[in-house]
Amino acid sequence: MSISSTILRITAGLAVVAALAAPALAKEKAKPKAKATEFDFKKTSTFIREMEGRPDFPVATVIANDYVYTLLAMGEKIDTGRQNAIILSAKLAQQKDGGFTPDKSSKTSSILYTDIALETLALLDAGNAIDRNKVRTFAVSLKNQDGGFGFSPEAKKSSLATTYYAVHVLKAVNGLDAVDKAKTVEYVKGFSKKEGGFGPEKGPGRPNARSTYMAAYVLNALCSLDADTAKKAVQYLQTTPYLDKKSKERPDLDEQLYAIRALKEVNAGNRVDKALALNFMKRLYIKVNGGFGPLEGYGSTPDSTTTALRILSEIGKAKGVVTQVAKR
Repeated sequence: MSISSTILRITAGLAVVAALAAPALAKEKAKPKAKATEFDFKKTSTFIREMEGRPDFPVATVIANDYVYTLLAMGEKIDTGRQNAIILSAKLAQQKDGGFTPDKSSKTSSILYTDIALETLALLDAGNAIDRNKVRTFAVSLKNQDGGFGFSPEAKKSSLATTYYAVHVLKAVNGLDAVDKAKTVEYVKGFSKKEGGFGPEKGPGRPNARSTYMAAYVLNALCSLDADTAKKAVQYLQTTPYLDKKSKERPDLDEQLYAIRALKEVNAGNRVDKALALNFMKRLYIKVNGGFGPLEGYGSTPDSTTTALRILSEIGKAKGVVTQVAKR
């Protein structure tokens, strides 16, 4: 047999093999790719646990809260030694007036840090580690004649936010009976806006999700959230980027959380757009270290990472899904 004939036979044979293999290759290529994990929580855990290396761990009231909430939301356990360190830190942060400070270097209590400390202790099932009666006394001491509450003994002026924190703290320590219901309800309703939600200041101005949530919470806690107020709150939230995909407003991490909580507070949790919220979280996720940034294009921080995990818990996308013991 000539060399040319042999080459022709080999070529023909290869063509047959290729023809037979083609369908199998096509099937192999057609196999759907395995769905990539949305978030690498192992990296997130490493990012948050970096604070364990500090000799003064847990450093501050907010950092302790970030650490506890984030790890529990990811379904992780906190060892006994670190739990004890956090509880001890909280006990030391409680001042003689019953309030809590931002860190051990400060001696000035505030209702904000009191609220944060109570949440951390509740998450660790250690709410009785501190003097709860003193907490109640401290919160009541911030009550003003206008129905609102102040931030601290030095900053007594009422605001919607500080009134929210005070009511939230008092509810946690069974002290709502100390609230002048009629006055506080009237004070809070003064922050309502024509757009339907609530804003941080009285009078003209735009509403936002944070203020809308805080107002709804207080009114709910005092059994005074009427149907019309709830309806108007939903109408406003429908115009935000957390429900309206066509909104030109730039979404914000904190506002995303408050929008979800506001909807739940006014009994409209079914309106939460979980897909929209999840896609936003994906855009804030930093693959390099597993953290989350506060806005698109920003680097990750422990606090924004904790807020992201709060949102993922709210929409059922966090492994641990922490029971909401407090609403900051």
